Amino acid sequence: MTWLGKINKPSAIVTVLLLIAVAVLLANAKFEFRTPPEARNIMAGQDSSAPPQKGIQAQLPKDSDFKTVAESDALRLKMDAGTGHFIVEDKRNNNVFRSYPDPQYWAQEKISENWKKHLASPLMVQYVDFSKSILQAKETNIPAESGKVKDVRTIPGGFALTYEFPETGFTIPVEVKIEKDYVETKVVREGIKETKMGLVWVRLFPFFGAEYSAGQDGYMLIPDGAGALIRFKDNQLNVNKLYDESVYGQDNTFAGLSNNRNKIIMPVFGMKTGSKGFLAVLQDGEEYANVVASPSGVLSGYNWITTTMNFRSSFLQFTSRNSPDEWGFVDYNKNELFGSDRVVRYYILGSEQADYVGMAQKYRDYLMNEKGVQRTSAKNADLPMHVDIIGGDREKGIVTDRYIPLTSTGEATEMVHSLYDKGIRNMSLMFMGWQKDGYSSFGESLPADPRVGGDKGMKAFIADAHSKGFPVYLDTEYGMNNTGAGGFDEKFHAVVNLAGRKLNLNPLYNNARVPVTSDKFAAEMVSKQLAAYKELGVDGLGVNRIGQRLFSDYNSSYGSHRDEARDVQESILKNIKETLGGVIGNQSSFYALPEINHIQNLVYDHSYDLFTDEAVPFAQIAAHGLITYSSEYVNNRQEDINDFLRDIEYGAAPSFVFTRAETKEFVNAYGIRYYNTHFADWADMAAEQYKQYNEALGDVQNQFITSHRTIAPNVKETTYENGKRIVVNYGIEPYRSEGMEVPAQNFVVIQGGAGR
Repeated sequence: MTWLGKINKPSAIVTVLLLIAVAVLLANAKFEFRTPPEARNIMAGQDSSAPPQKGIQAQLPKDSDFKTVAESDALRLKMDAGTGHFIVEDKRNNNVFRSYPDPQYWAQEKISENWKKHLASPLMVQYVDFSKSILQAKETNIPAESGKVKDVRTIPGGFALTYEFPETGFTIPVEVKIEKDYVETKVVREGIKETKMGLVWVRLFPFFGAEYSAGQDGYMLIPDGAGALIRFKDNQLNVNKLYDESVYGQDNTFAGLSNNRNKIIMPVFGMKTGSKGFLAVLQDGEEYANVVASPSGVLSGYNWITTTMNFRSSFLQFTSRNSPDEWGFVDYNKNELFGSDRVVRYYILGSEQADYVGMAQKYRDYLMNEKGVQRTSAKNADLPMHVDIIGGDREKGIVTDRYIPLTSTGEATEMVHSLYDKGIRNMSLMFMGWQKDGYSSFGESLPADPRVGGDKGMKAFIADAHSKGFPVYLDTEYGMNNTGAGGFDEKFHAVVNLAGRKLNLNPLYNNARVPVTSDKFAAEMVSKQLAAYKELGVDGLGVNRIGQRLFSDYNSSYGSHRDEARDVQESILKNIKETLGGVIGNQSSFYALPEINHIQNLVYDHSYDLFTDEAVPFAQIAAHGLITYSSEYVNNRQEDINDFLRDIEYGAAPSFVFTRAETKEFVNAYGIRYYNTHFADWADMAAEQYKQYNEALGDVQNQFITSHRTIAPNVKETTYENGKRIVVNYGIEPYRSEGMEVPAQNFVVIQGGAGR
């Protein structure tokens, strides 16, 4: 406090005493901040608190302004040429769906004029000004800029038009059409023009079907995990309830805030309002999309759910070639707009389909009719038990890494014989950690490590399994490479971001950074090695990152944009399947479904966000009968009884992971953190539990799920197309109803009137 020297001593003493008094007052004072009623529905951090924008007043179109432009057997499409908004009428039941919020409650909205303009707009955009030294993304809309609707014309099944933003300078062409039971919206990528600002994202008709909470049975379906519901609630202030996640997971090539949520594996979302509902499927451009859901009370009084179509993403530009990863500034690529057309289909559900089961069934139909996923066949009356066996891994040694032998091919054969003798007559086998140096050696391929048994031992294991009718898969990881296998050199063959840095992940427990392989280089590796796998006699390969995660790649020789990366991965999976016969995915996204036979570790729960109300088996309802799937290993569960019952409820096949070695022999392994794999400890239990799985699910393994519901607290019922019902009781008391009793923490099977 050098300024005290400039005044006399008594004044200084008085001043200090006053400062102390003020400090004490501040420390003990109680402050209460009251939010004005009109501001209680505004989320902090959004531009709703900004000064009012220019433009026209926020208002919704009038019903009298809409004219019919197209009809299908089920739907009628009407358009307002002045705003570009549309109405869809369901001729089957007279339900009405609008591209804007329900006007019945418009007068009740007390939010800021800025956000009210968002609600009324057919288009929201985010942009950056590249003329500024600091790039700060901002949002705007059509009313805020007195935007124009131009070039309105009819097209087969609907209409097309162009939106112009006078202030920011964007021109964005749009098409809307109906076909059968869906309305399809499209942003035409080639027609997008930028003049003043750089486009970051577009939300097209973001408030399609937006509804107030008015006591109806309503919810939004978000693709969190296997599926989760956000139920309509009374309008209340809560600024922490916004769901906003990237389809197929975060693109690590670009900067972004990571979280612990499950990644989105299905490009879908939906909404139910009483007896009406829709399922939205991102048909094209989903690789660059986010799903956003906002319950009532967050940004407005409406419940709304939509997709953000990203055309740019921020990345970290480094200050020098050798600067640490955290030294840099946020930038955008000025000369690039992502992807092609962005297409969303809104399937309008009949009254009897207006729930999450109907949504899942509609998605199943979509997968079959549009993506070519075929119905699976049950080659054996018994349910397959999926058995993974780990050969070996590495751990830190005194001088170099030490190899840990876990299971040889001969010991694996003995395991299979033991399970067979215990009555398990249908198994699918996968050998893991068979490659040189074992489980944590990514990119490695044949020959098999001699310490496991080499190719000779592997052939013998495969031949023995085939004699019992069991397929054998080899686990691989071509999506990462830490061994240099296949000629991989991270300087030339790794994924590169816009700043020129190689992309690394940390999948190992020794915290080693592993380079991510460019998908096109991985495709070359796989293609060269399939003949050797076929010679060995394997029935297919297990894949991990391939079919699971997508990254944008700016490698100058092998690079691919995110949508192209998906195509490359699909070609890899198809090549494996056509050459060897099958593919097992791990935590796979649903773009891989046409080319895989089974998904291991299919997500079965939601992320437990505060805004979600319950998990539902949307993914399982959609997939059952098209593909088999397992959740986590039975001998690696967190909650044994609950997880077992969930498998029965969700129609999941049992899976186990085994080693000859005891856990104490590999507690420091680089890649393995399974602590209950010792086969001798689990053989009897595996056989016993398999019988329960088989009894419940054996005769429905290729059946579609037709119903799923909660019939009482902690009691769930799943119904299959052959009429079989499985009732699961998670409660600690028996459940009784109409002559049926389900013991506590157990299940019953009901078929033809008979119970288990």
